[in-house]
Amino acid sequence: MNATRERPEIRFLTSGDVTAHERGAAERAVRDALAGAQHVTSVKVTLSVVADPSLPRPALAQAVVDLDGRRVRAQAAARRIDEAIDMLRERLAIRTYALRTG
Repeated sequence: MNATRERPEIRFLTSGDVTAHERGAAERAVRDALAGAQHVTSVKVTLSVVADPSLPRPALAQAVVDLDGRRVRAQAAARRIDEAIDMLRERLAIRTYALRTG
């Protein structure tokens, strides 16, 4: 993939009560986390909210990225989906940075 080419489209899988706003926040978070990464060939994001108040962390955000032929995966669970997305951003940024700097 040419480094000047746009990033691949992010494929989403959602379940539960996930809004378009939250999906947009997840897209921005993943793109921020991948800033500076080259050779990203695919990105898949899963957002899930389970409607069960008894669960301590019913919201899940997960990303699987193909970065220079290697699969990078990060996920976070939280009480709310926006919290999970913020944690996902941090974890994905750390993993991709570690892979790039090697």
